Amino acid sequence: MGAFAQAQTCRRLVLLNYFGENRQTACSNCDICLDPPKQFDGLLEAQQALSCIYRVGQRFGLGYIVDVLRGSNNQRIREYGHDKLSVYGIGKDKSQEHWVSVLRQMIHLGLITQNIANYSALQLTESARPVLRGELPLQLAVPRIQNVKPRQTARTYGGNYDKKLFAKLRKLRKSIADEDNIPPFVVFNDATLIEMAEQCPVRANDLLLINGVGERKLERFGNAFMALIREHLTGTDD
Repeated sequence: MGAFAQAQTCRRLVLLNYFGENRQTACSNCDICLDPPKQFDGLLEAQQALSCIYRVGQRFGLGYIVDVLRGSNNQRIREYGHDKLSVYGIGKDKSQEHWVSVLRQMIHLGLITQNIANYSALQLTESARPVLRGELPLQLAVPRIQNVKPRQTARTYGGNYDKKLFAKLRKLRKSIADEDNIPPFVVFNDATLIEMAEQCPVRANDLLLINGVGERKLERFGNAFMALIREHLTGTDD
């Protein structure tokens, strides 16, 4: 469902190819067809990906294929000897997100299938053969790669955060750390508290956007910090 929602290929093609009805003609009616993303000549990258899938025996999933294409220093790749393949590292100039997008588009176009019964291994379809041979052109959508928010420190904020709230957050952090007998930075580091003091998240979804806050820390510490921020904003803690 996540791949479908993020698709840059005709929605109808995604569904038809998912259920084994290999089609290449777009519907011209869905949101992607009506407002198509910017495209590029994707033949070379498609050939590289298809060749990689074929050369590793069509027995591995999407993540592994991306690792081989990008030349990852992966023990599993070395154990299988795939670091000796001609396709190893052939796509190292592209990001992981770029190759994931390309492979998903090729799945949606019916050039590749995911064998659910075999750990979602990527396998070539008959439609992939003319592409692999360069007999057909192939236009792919320019991958939509989200920029990862860089980690921020107190210096990058330039003082644009609520210092009073920051002091309260540090006090709460120490209290939790003392109670659980753990170092304060294990709860949250200063950069995370500074970002909290600037963004003032009071909902779980907002707190998860803060650098240094994951699902586990949200579950373990989130309620206490959100409650403190909420109290600070309403003035009920004074």
